Amino acid sequence: MKLLLKTSPFALLLLIYSCSGIRGMNVEVMRAAEITVDPEIKNIAIVNRSIPTSKPTLESTLTVEMPAQDKDLSEECLRGMVETLNTSARFKTTRVEGTMNAPDERSIAFGAQLPWTMVDSICAAHSVDALIVLEYFDTDFSVLNPSATAAAAVGSVLNGSGGQVEARGTAKAHAGFRIYYPKTKSILYEDRFDYEKIWKQQSTNPIDAVAKLIKKNQALIEVSYETGSEFSMNVVPLYYWEHRDMYKGKKGAMERGERQALSRDWEGAIKTWTEVYETSAKSKIRAKAAFNTALGYEVQGDLAKAKEWVQKAYIEDGKDAALRYSNILEERIREQAALKVQTSE
Repeated sequence: MKLLLKTSPFALLLLIYSCSGIRGMNVEVMRAAEITVDPEIKNIAIVNRSIPTSKPTLESTLTVEMPAQDKDLSEECLRGMVETLNTSARFKTTRVEGTMNAPDERSIAFGAQLPWTMVDSICAAHSVDALIVLEYFDTDFSVLNPSATAAAAVGSVLNGSGGQVEARGTAKAHAGFRIYYPKTKSILYEDRFDYEKIWKQQSTNPIDAVAKLIKKNQALIEVSYETGSEFSMNVVPLYYWEHRDMYKGKKGAMERGERQALSRDWEGAIKTWTEVYETSAKSKIRAKAAFNTALGYEVQGDLAKAKEWVQKAYIEDGKDAALRYSNILEERIREQAALKVQTSE
């Protein structure tokens, strides 16, 4: 499981809990972005080119979105983008003021690209290397299964329970992004990005529950912001908390190694566990010591050594935990090439 770490502290932090003979650790790990942008691009500008010039006449009837909100919601999307991009040192990000009409008049699909003369002009005016352009942006909010809500209300009345009725709705956003690189006159990225979130309201009156749900315009604002934020997570490498296991020490050197790790003396812990591995006659103890040594090397950033030691752990007792950890380390090692490009100065 990965949890986003919104900031990128210089010191690795650990959150700790324990269960039986294993202590759970949350380790700070940098993961590569899914979209690799040319490493020469250091400064980037964000452009809103998603303002529709027309909307389907039935849209405001079938959903809760109001066309007048389009500009504000797309701006909220870009706010989420900029704030998330700024948590990484990968780019210096500039927000281009103002908006542009979408090339697709309804802002629901890609249209013609920006002329390169305009791209050059914007980049020169803001001293940036490339543009991330929001080419279209569309949101809606729909009540989920209103007939079921009504049926629940009828059942509540017939049963005389007077219980609460829950109305559920989904807020959705559909965005199209392009990354323009004027140096090579190329589109580095062009794709649709979808995001949605479920909202709930409860009331003893089903009409009131739905009314509260529909009036909750905050849903569209939040889903717009989170769409921009989620997309940005695909563009820059970010730190995440990831779960790892560490074997507890009941006594002696294994216990000392555990205490060293908990006090963040990982170098000392590695030395202690290595000695246990080299001197213990019990395969089970050797396997645990090797497993913990692998964790120590991962925390220190030496993934090759970590992989070497987790292999020793698996060879000693063949536990699935060691094999799973080995697979995690292999994945991280494969990511290093992309991370090197994405974090190069």
